[in-house]
Amino acid sequence: MGKNKNQIAVCVVANFKYLYKNFPRIYTQLRTNGKYSGEILVITNILCPTFLIKYLKKNNKVSVLRFKKIVFDSKAEQSLSNLSIGSNRHINKNFQWYKLHLFSKKIKQWKYIFYLDINMHIHDDIKPILDIKPKNKIYARSDGYPTYNWQLSSQFDINHPKFQKLSESFNLKITTYFQTGVMYFDTGIIEQNTYSELIALVNKYPFSITNEQGILNLYFIFIKNNFEELAHEVENKITYFY
Repeated sequence: MGKNKNQIAVCVVANFKYLYKNFPRIYTQLRTNGKYSGEILVITNILCPTFLIKYLKKNNKVSVLRFKKIVFDSKAEQSLSNLSIGSNRHINKNFQWYKLHLFSKKIKQWKYIFYLDINMHIHDDIKPILDIKPKNKIYARSDGYPTYNWQLSSQFDINHPKFQKLSESFNLKITTYFQTGVMYFDTGIIEQNTYSELIALVNKYPFSITNEQGILNLYFIFIKNNFEELAHEVENKITYFY
């Protein structure tokens, strides 16, 4: 698995509930509408009974990586559990944090990862997108496209005591921050300490109201400068829309 460094894997991250509901559909759409015959990677938790999910088998070119639940330090967990803005995703959609495992060293088995949320729908051939290789970059769509009216500050609890410190350290007024529903990246951006640095960033600023999204923007836009916006259109077709 993943021995060919030129290999691209299309990846989803989900627990058993979402895999059982969505994986057969997205697998079929990738193979038919998406005309994709390559490897599909599933990131899930250690105890997920994947044998119960249709198509999720090695002979279908589907690989599974299992990870332990991410637990932040006690102060960060307390902070994330008591955010004051909106529906608390840390409580209601905690599995979203598993997206941080996309930047684990284990992912470097593949040269490129095309990640998409498992509830996405594939409407057309994805090869034209996959052909645009993100050399040392992470491609994603800006969250506020096409108006770009939303600021990065919207991804954090502005009432948190550490928000002022965050705003002094990073430019939270930018409107080109990215949405993590679709990400296409060169695994060369994953370094020895990337995963641990992401965890440390959550522990330092534990008030991202969109779980991993705010944190990944801080890291890949400001700390690493790897982000580039995914083209709106490729070969006259829209790449990604809500």
